[in-house]
Amino acid sequence: MQNRHRLPLVALSFLSITVAAAPAPADTARPAARKASLVKVQPSEAEVTRARAHVATIPGLVRATSEDQVDGPSVIPSVSVARKLPASPKLNVAKFGEAVHGAFKDNVRGYALGLRKNGQPVLTLQWDRARTATPALNWSLDTRMHVASVSKLITAIVATKMLDERGLSFDTKIGGYLPAYWNEGQNANDLTFRKLLTHQAAFTVYGGDYPSFKQQIESGVSTNPADGIGYTNGSFSLVRVLTATMTGAVNKNYWFSFPVSPAQEEQLNDAIWDAKTTDAFLAYAQAKVFTPSGVSNAGAVPTVVGAHAFSNKGDNQGWNSGDVSTQLGGAGFRLSVNEVLDVMGTFRRKGTIVSPAKAKESIEARLGIDRIIDTPAGKIYEKNGRWQNGAGPNNDCEQSVAVYLQEDMEVVVFVNSWLPMQASLRNTIRDAYIANLE
Repeated sequence: MQNRHRLPLVALSFLSITVAAAPAPADTARPAARKASLVKVQPSEAEVTRARAHVATIPGLVRATSEDQVDGPSVIPSVSVARKLPASPKLNVAKFGEAVHGAFKDNVRGYALGLRKNGQPVLTLQWDRARTATPALNWSLDTRMHVASVSKLITAIVATKMLDERGLSFDTKIGGYLPAYWNEGQNANDLTFRKLLTHQAAFTVYGGDYPSFKQQIESGVSTNPADGIGYTNGSFSLVRVLTATMTGAVNKNYWFSFPVSPAQEEQLNDAIWDAKTTDAFLAYAQAKVFTPSGVSNAGAVPTVVGAHAFSNKGDNQGWNSGDVSTQLGGAGFRLSVNEVLDVMGTFRRKGTIVSPAKAKESIEARLGIDRIIDTPAGKIYEKNGRWQNGAGPNNDCEQSVAVYLQEDMEVVVFVNSWLPMQASLRNTIRDAYIANLE
């Protein structure tokens, strides 16, 4: 029987008041010129061992166990937008915090919220358990959790940096950077980074693992985004391969050759490509985004001091979502509230990743952003994420939301269980923000 005993408050502080249309089939025969361009590479003994042990997908993972962008209601009661506000309303930080804490404290296993202005903390909320298993852990802004699709925001920042340092636009086509051994289907070469990073690529395959996005490129895509399923992990996870080839970390012409049957060789070659491009993406993200932001050792592998996911307030068992490296790009990063805020603030203001003007262009282009929301204070830019271990109402859930607000503010929230009635985390934060503009 679940124990519903609630821990005392820990650190509540105010520091300053579809069915998709099928694309045309791909060419099944690789052109002779393409075959001739392949460079056969003999993998090292360590790479052979890694390839043979490689698992390309998370066993049992289906779309229902990851994310669903259909929102439930907000926990915050709606507030009339007709109320009188000054011409340039400001956020009442204290009331915003009270509204969020009131909505969450009796309803979730635990949560952490950080709000910064000009990069400086103005609100910290930390409540209840991040994990109950030994070692038990209370929430803090430094507790890492799988941020699920907030990873897409990070991936968009990585892509913005990579393109910017080469003088390339968001509308750069990906065809020149795809692995040469892939048989690209119709229109795949003409996809742009902008389309990938705004869910406009007309993907009909949802998954964020290597076999899924490779299959998508080889199947081809429609030129009409409406022919796809809209929101996908694969269009972002593909960026990890493009990062490896564009930066030269992995030569796009490589074919890793094994003395086995052709079918086995294809599988082992895929495995090495998957592993090496994931390593290259992580290395580039660390060097170009995380390190300039003061974030160390970012990755997808859980530690013994990370948050677990729970089903509800009274759940004391919890679930460790495990190593999500196969999903990196579309999901996968394990970060803390402070670390996500560090990256957002560095990207937006400091100029050590890209210039503030380029960052503004990326954010306003909705790269890695789900919604641009008009509020009485101006536009806000939001990305949410959710990861769960089943499709039913009683499964375990970890969820997050990151929002660029007006007044040079950013807010990040982690919740490691469902909200009541599976309400929407992102809509709750949005409504708390709008309700407390004065």
